[in-house]
Amino acid sequence: MHRLIFSFIFAFSLNLCAFAQVDTYPNKPIRLVVPFPPGGTIEAMSRVIGEEMTKNWGQPILVDSKPGASGNIGVQLVANSPPDGYTLVFGTQGTHGTNSILFKDVRFDPFKDFEPITMVADAPLILVVNPKMPVNNVNELVSYVKKQPAGLDYASASSGGGAHIAGEMFAKAANLKLVHVPYKGSGPARTDLIAGHISFMFDNIGSSLPSARSGQLRALAVTGAKRTPSAPELPTMAEAGIEGVVIDTWYAIYAPAGTPASIVQKLNTEIVRVLKLPQVIARFKTMGLDIVAGTSSELASRMKSDVGRYAKTIADAGIKVD
Repeated sequence: MHRLIFSFIFAFSLNLCAFAQVDTYPNKPIRLVVPFPPGGTIEAMSRVIGEEMTKNWGQPILVDSKPGASGNIGVQLVANSPPDGYTLVFGTQGTHGTNSILFKDVRFDPFKDFEPITMVADAPLILVVNPKMPVNNVNELVSYVKKQPAGLDYASASSGGGAHIAGEMFAKAANLKLVHVPYKGSGPARTDLIAGHISFMFDNIGSSLPSARSGQLRALAVTGAKRTPSAPELPTMAEAGIEGVVIDTWYAIYAPAGTPASIVQKLNTEIVRVLKLPQVIARFKTMGLDIVAGTSSELASRMKSDVGRYAKTIADAGIKVD
């Protein structure tokens, strides 16, 4: 009887603590880790979302770039952080999907070590070339590559990321000899592409579309199953004559596993609110992003579906991390 009473009191106390947590959360700054270098799409999204959350909650959202190992370093840092809602990570289908397939030394499980909060956005990749290259469309690029005895180099934001996968898909679909040159983020890769040190790359559309529209790069196609509203003038790879290069990249926010459900729900509600603001929708559109806000369980389902799909793609294409 005494044991039963103690168990009831203990459970009741835990419930009171949970209510107290969500009641006072957040009462200090929140750290949002970006596992890639500054200057990319994720950092831009983080700052847009963080500014609106800060206005509403009165607590700073501190965007903290922790790049390295295709995003694994920053993600690992958050996996090992206290599950109190004050350290979050902005992940992708790479960090929380394909990295676990491609890298043998990943020390976190994207499903077991994180609480999914919400999907934020997704977008196709964009195929861009240096404007000095004598190519104006995908077919001309294919012909140009086939004339190069040593093949052609292409950049990506990281080994094993979506852009790398897209490049290997392209090589297989068009029977091309391509040399993969991985960078530590899309920003450095794009800088070298603009400077002419690299020939072409698949990149996040939000990162490279402004450079293409300013004339620094030339855009040839997108990797979506259909054209994107952000750049309706660009054909899909299939429309450009290359079947089988269909890949998009998604972005989502996570907390460490064990974060109280009440805090996860509060974060979900707030971030979804922000993503529905007209000014945020407009800002994301300029970055070539389609907002995909939803529930935690919807994000978990998308992760599971994509890991299975990309595992097959990686195996079929023989993609390996350099």
